[in-house]
Amino acid sequence: MIQIKNLELKLGKREIFSGLDLEIGRGEKVGVVGGEGSGKSTLLDIMARRIMPSAGDVKISGEVHSVNGNVYADFSEVRMAEMSAIEKLKRALRGLSDNDIILLLDEPTKNLDADGVDWLIKFLNEHEALTSVIVSSDRYFLKETCSRLIKLGDEQIEPIKINCAELLPPTPSGAVPAVLEANSLLKHRDGEPLFKDVSFTIRQGQKVAFVGRNERSKSKLLKALATAYQNHDTTGGCQRGRLEFSDGAKIFYLPRVYTGAAAKAEFEKLADGTANFLLLDNPTANLDLPTIEALEKSLAEFPGTIIFVDEDREFIRAIANRIIDITPQGTVDRISSYDDFLANETVKLQIKEKYKI
Repeated sequence: MIQIKNLELKLGKREIFSGLDLEIGRGEKVGVVGGEGSGKSTLLDIMARRIMPSAGDVKISGEVHSVNGNVYADFSEVRMAEMSAIEKLKRALRGLSDNDIILLLDEPTKNLDADGVDWLIKFLNEHEALTSVIVSSDRYFLKETCSRLIKLGDEQIEPIKINCAELLPPTPSGAVPAVLEANSLLKHRDGEPLFKDVSFTIRQGQKVAFVGRNERSKSKLLKALATAYQNHDTTGGCQRGRLEFSDGAKIFYLPRVYTGAAAKAEFEKLADGTANFLLLDNPTANLDLPTIEALEKSLAEFPGTIIFVDEDREFIRAIANRIIDITPQGTVDRISSYDDFLANETVKLQIKEKYKI
C-alpha cells in the first residue's frame, strides 16, 4: 500500500530525512510522532505528493485523501465559520471507500472536544480496511486507533523546570491549608449560564482538572479565578458568588495560547518566578508529544497547587488527583484519579442528573 525506501529530503541546508524506510500495509492505522521540526507533517506532504523528496523511492497504491485538523476541507455550500470542528470533519470523511483510500490525518483531534474525539475513534475502528497515517500528539487517540507508532527526529527534549515559592505552612491543627474558596459562582452570557452554583475548596498540593462537555465554561471559570486574583476582588467578573484566595497564594496564569512557541515562552517565565499555584488553560494544545511528556514530568513534581483545563486525557491522567466536572447545573467533584472518577457509579449518576441525560 505504501512503500518508502531510503527517503531523503533537504530544505536548503537543513536535512529533514535521511535513509528513511517505511512500509504500511492495507488497512493499517499507523501513528507518526516526534518533536517540533522532526518532519511529521512533511512526511504526509510527501505521501500526498505535495513535496517531492530529494532522493529515495516512494510507492503508493491507492487514492490519497488528506485531512488537516485546522481546516479539514473547503465546502462551498456551507460557510466554514458556521460549522463546528466535528461537522467539518464528518463532511471531510463522508463517503470514503475503505479499500481504495489512503487517509492522511494531520492533528485531526486538535479542535475536537471529547465527544468529537470519540466519534473519530469509532469511525476509524469501524472502517477496518481503511489505511490511515496519523500525525498526532494525542496519546489517548493514538492508543485507541493505531496498531503501531513511527517516531521521527531526536526525542531528547530539554526538560521544562518549574520552580516553586515557599509553600504555606500547615494549619495549627496540622491540616493542609486551603488556598482557594469558591462559593455559589454564577456567570452567564447572552442569557445562558456558562456555569452556576459552583462551590469548592482547594487545598495546597491538589492538582485539579476542570472537565466537562462545555469547553468555554471550563476556560471561563479558570479565567474568573485568574481575574479575581489579579484584580484583588472577590467576583472574578462573575454575576454572583465569591472567590477568596489565601494570603500566601502566588499565582501564575497561563491563558490559552495558539502556538507551541508561545506556550514554551510562557513556561519559561516560571523558571525564575515565585509561583506556588498554577492556573493552566489547555497547556498541551499546541505542544508536540516530547514536550508534553516533559511538561507532565515537571508538573507531576511540582509541590504546589494546580488547576487546569485540557482536552488531552492522558495528560489529565498523569497530573490530576482531583476532578471537577463543570456541568450546567453545578459541579460533580471527586478527589480521585481521572480513571476512578470515570468509573465511579455515584459520579456517573450525578453527571447523568446534572446534564439531564
